[in-house]
Amino acid sequence: MKSAILRPFLGLVLAACVLSLAPASAAYGEKTENEGWVPLFNGKNLDGWYSYLDSSGKNKDPKSVFKVENGMIHILDVPMFEGKSDNGYLATIQEFSNVRIHVEYKWGVKRASEGKRNSGLLYLAVGPDTIYPTSLECQIEETDVGDLWIVNGASVTAFFIAPSLPMYDDDMQAGTRVRSAPGDSLRVLKSGDFENRDGWNSVDVILQGDGSTHLVNGRIVNRAHDIQQPDPANPSRMIPLKSGRILLEAEGSEIWFRDVRVKSLGPSERP
Repeated sequence: MKSAILRPFLGLVLAACVLSLAPASAAYGEKTENEGWVPLFNGKNLDGWYSYLDSSGKNKDPKSVFKVENGMIHILDVPMFEGKSDNGYLATIQEFSNVRIHVEYKWGVKRASEGKRNSGLLYLAVGPDTIYPTSLECQIEETDVGDLWIVNGASVTAFFIAPSLPMYDDDMQAGTRVRSAPGDSLRVLKSGDFENRDGWNSVDVILQGDGSTHLVNGRIVNRAHDIQQPDPANPSRMIPLKSGRILLEAEGSEIWFRDVRVKSLGPSERP
């Protein structure tokens, strides 16, 4: 996701490689024997998901941006639309709360520009489909995986070093309340760089109560508390945001996703 940073106030993927890495998946929503994890992607089709593109809307993907290949979700480089990247996402039909979300990703080679390859895992997404709905995002972008984006009117208490250096600090005892403007986003930088630029990475988001925690390859890099959204009946009033859709973002870069799953958590259960 591209927007302003938080301010004071506020060649082809080798087929042999791909085939060797394709996982076996259970049916969507089928609880496995693996410690209560439930797959959100069955490895065969996009049952349980819908697509949204800026140019064509919901479940209209004429250029096949979103595919299932070799047991994985394959998001191609997004075609240009009226001079700009035609961004979009896959979204779960179901909403989730009090879960641990797990995805694994690997970059492809196609991209819409020479900038950093970019995607994202959005969560607690609510309201109408748009680019992008009210939500939080665990950034998936080269060198920035794990950054927290506060999207389209959402508000959180974030834990960062200083407004002039909005980087997550695990030692902070008191957070700072920040809110994104409608239609805009704010960013809190991750605390460290633990991504693998050339291979597979795991990204986890833990949702418990009104808080979230980002992990990259098993390392905590960001967190937020007291997550809120504008009240649909009275947008000037903020209300808790504890449940929403999960989105996998298409933002001009080819990317593969596999092992997309969730695990239910109690309010105080260790993830």
